Amino acid sequence: MDTALRNDLAEYISKLQRIAIQLTGSRSARPFSTGRDGAAVAMKSARLFLAYCAMVSLVRRNIEPISNPFCVALVTAPPGWRLKDVQEAAAIAFKYENVRFCQHPESKTRRGWEIDPTEHLASGSRLIIFVTEGSAIHEDFELAATVRARLRLCEPHHLRALARLRGCGDVSDEQVALIAEQPSERMDAIFRIGQPAARAAQRLLKESRQSPRRSEAKQLDISKGFGEASVWALDLKKDLQDWRDGKLDWSDVDKGCLLYGPPGTGKTRFAAALAAECDMHLEATSISKWQSSKDGHLGDMLRAMYRSFATAKENAPCLLFLDEFDSIGDRSKFDSRHADYSTQVVNALLECIDGIGGREGVVVVGACNHPERIDPALVRSGRLEKHVHFPMPDAEARAEILAFHLPSLADDASLKEIAARLPGKSGADLERLAREARRDARRENRDITIDDLRGKIEPQPVLNDGYLLHVAIHEAGHALIAHALLVGKVERVEVFDNARNFATDLDAHGITAIEHPRPPFKTKWDMMNLIAMHLAGAAAEEVFYGDRSTMASGSSQSDFAIATELAVEMVTKYGFGTSPYFLPGSIDTTSPSELWQDRRLRAEADEILQTEYARARDMLSGLQHTLVMFATELAKHKRLQGDRLEKLWPGAMTSDHIAARTC
Repeated sequence: MDTALRNDLAEYISKLQRIAIQLTGSRSARPFSTGRDGAAVAMKSARLFLAYCAMVSLVRRNIEPISNPFCVALVTAPPGWRLKDVQEAAAIAFKYENVRFCQHPESKTRRGWEIDPTEHLASGSRLIIFVTEGSAIHEDFELAATVRARLRLCEPHHLRALARLRGCGDVSDEQVALIAEQPSERMDAIFRIGQPAARAAQRLLKESRQSPRRSEAKQLDISKGFGEASVWALDLKKDLQDWRDGKLDWSDVDKGCLLYGPPGTGKTRFAAALAAECDMHLEATSISKWQSSKDGHLGDMLRAMYRSFATAKENAPCLLFLDEFDSIGDRSKFDSRHADYSTQVVNALLECIDGIGGREGVVVVGACNHPERIDPALVRSGRLEKHVHFPMPDAEARAEILAFHLPSLADDASLKEIAARLPGKSGADLERLAREARRDARRENRDITIDDLRGKIEPQPVLNDGYLLHVAIHEAGHALIAHALLVGKVERVEVFDNARNFATDLDAHGITAIEHPRPPFKTKWDMMNLIAMHLAGAAAEEVFYGDRSTMASGSSQSDFAIATELAVEMVTKYGFGTSPYFLPGSIDTTSPSELWQDRRLRAEADEILQTEYARARDMLSGLQHTLVMFATELAKHKRLQGDRLEKLWPGAMTSDHIAARTC
C-alpha cells in the first residue's frame, strides 16, 4: 500500500506540473522529475517533507514566471520554519534545474547587511531568495524581484499524506488544524514513524484547553476600575469598530500603548480583557520568551521576535502584548560586554514596531514596571506612543476586583468595607485572598461567605494614644513645613488608629494630602523646599522625641527615598549641584548600585539632604509650640481639614485673639 501511495503522489505532482506547463505555453521549462523523491523525503524528515510539498505547490502556482531563466523569486517562509530546511527541500525539488538559492539574513547588524546582493544577482541563472516573513529585505533584492510568493506550509492534504507515508494513521480535521499551528521543530515529534499522530494531537488539544480562555478574560470590565487605561481602552474599541466599518483609516488608530506601574496591578489581565472586548486575536509574549527561544543566540532571539509580529499580522485584527517590556533596555546604557547583542535586538524591535512592511490591524501593547529603563526610541510618537500609568487600585477598584473574583459576594455591602481596609494591596494580592477564601469553603463543601474572605485578612495593629501621638507629630511636621515653604496647599491631614479610623489610600499610619502647583518650570529653591517637606516628618520626631522612627524610610515610596531621588535629580538632571554640568546618559539613575559607587554624586546628594533636614529641624524647633498643638488636635480628631486646619497654622491663633479684642 505504501509503494502504491508513493507512486500515486509522484505521478500526481508530475501530472499537475505537465498540465501547468501546457496551459501556460512555456517551452523553456521542464517538468520536475520527482520520481520517488516525495516518499523518500517523508521517511527522512517530517518537516523537510512538508517544506518540499509546499515548495512544489508554490512552483506549480507560479510555473510561468519561475520558468524564466532570469527569474529572481522572493519566497517568504513563516517565522516558525527554518530557511535551511526550506532551501534543502527546494534543492530536492529543483535537482535537475539550473537554479541558485540564497538565505536572506533576518536583520541588519550595526555594520550593515551581512549579504552582498551583487554576488547573487550577477549570475545569469534563476535565483530564489528565501526570506523569513516579517523581516526586512535588502533593497537590491526588492528591486530585482520578478516573483513574490509565500510558502503555504502544513496544508491539510500534505499533513495527511505525511501521516500515511510514515504510518501515523488517520487524523481528524480538528487535529489537522491544531497540528498546522505548531512550529516546524514539533513535526518530527508529532509524526513519529509507526506511531499514531492522533495521540500527539490529543495532547496538544489538552494543552490548548488548559490555557486561559477568552471568555474568562472578557468577564473583566475594562470600562471601570483602571483609571486612564479605561478611557483609552474605550476610545480604542470605538476606533477599531469604525476602522472595521470603513469609517476610519488605520493611520488614525493608536498603533501602540505602554502600560506601566507596580507589579501585580493587573496589566496583563487588562490586556487580555481588552483584546476580548475589542474582538481581537491576542498574541501574548515577552522579551524573556524571545531570549529563551532555542539556545538564546542572537539569531534565535530575532527569529522568535519576527515570528511574534508575523503571527500578529496573520491574525489581524490582533493585539500583540509584550510583557516585561522594560527588559529590552536602553542602548545608551548597555554594558560594553553585551552592547552589540542588545543594540541589535533593540534595532530589530524598532523595525518590527515601525511596521514599514505594514502592520495594519495590529495594536502593540507593552507592559512594564520601570518605563524609564526603556530606550526612548521605542516609546516615542508613532511607536508605543500612548503611556498609561497603572497605579495600585484604590478602595473602589479593590471592591470591583474582589467582586470579579467572588461574583457570589458582589452584592454584599461588607465587600466594599473589606476592600477599603486593604490599602496597598495589588490586584494579584486580592486575587490570592479570593482564591484562599474559596478554598476554605470548598474544603467544607459549602458556598463561600463574606466571613471566609474576612478571615483571610490580617488585622492591622490598633494604635494606642502614645503611638497615635507619634504619628501625629510626624504628619504635623510635613504639614507645617509644606505650609511655611509654600510647597503646595495642604488639603487634609489624617492619622489612623485602626480601631475607628482606617487607611484607605495608602498602607500608612498617617497621610498629609497636598495639592501641588504645576508651574512651567522649577527653581533650585523650589526643589530644596520640596526635599525639606519630605524630610520634615522625621525632623519633627527628632524635635519632639529626640530621635526618629522607621516611618520615614523602609520602602521605595518612603519620605527618605523620595527626597533622595529628588536630590539625585538636582545634581544629575538639572545641574543644581556644585557644578552646572549635565551629561545625558553619564549616570544610570535607575541603577542604585551605580549611583552608590559614584562618590562625587553621593557627596553632593548627601550635602543637599543634610542641609534640608537641618533646615526643616531648625524651623520646627522654632515652631515647637505650634507643632505640639497641631499634633494634639490631630491625634484627638484623627482628621484635620477646612476651618479646623486653617486655625492651626502659625499666626492664625494670634490673629483670632487680636480680632476678638478689637471687637
